[in-house]
Amino acid sequence: MSPLELQVIDTWYINHRTNLKLIDQLTEEALSLTTSKRGGGTVGHQLAHIYNVRFWRLEKYDKTWVSGLHTIKAADEKTLDLLRKYHATSADLIGQLIRNGLEQDGLVKGFSRGVVPLLGYFIHHEAHHRGNILLTLKLCGFKLPDELKYGIWEWNKI
Repeated sequence: MSPLELQVIDTWYINHRTNLKLIDQLTEEALSLTTSKRGGGTVGHQLAHIYNVRFWRLEKYDKTWVSGLHTIKAADEKTLDLLRKYHATSADLIGQLIRNGLEQDGLVKGFSRGVVPLLGYFIHHEAHHRGNILLTLKLCGFKLPDELKYGIWEWNKI
């Protein structure tokens, strides 16, 4: 792979490690925090949703890739261990999808715009939810460590 292609793949993994930085600073109790009056949109639900969107994109690309996986349902218990595991597994599959797309001149089955816009889609979606999660944590009184306030912006170190 060319240095540019390796940068594209590394960009995906930096995004993933940013998610792990967030998960690693949480407590099990923080997963149930929400600003919703109806009880939806908990921190755990949003992290599960990030994984689910990855799953659905992978399923569109090649169902066999997710044959041993399943989505996280709203009623499922969300734990830090479960979320770390599912995020790690899906990140490696997305990394392979990106690698395959780069090897196929940017073409990706199930996403007509190509591999680089697909990478942008993932990062855009996941950054949106990270922002929502950080705001929820802050509004619910969770003490945000500097690692979450500033560390997620230090891409040369992530």
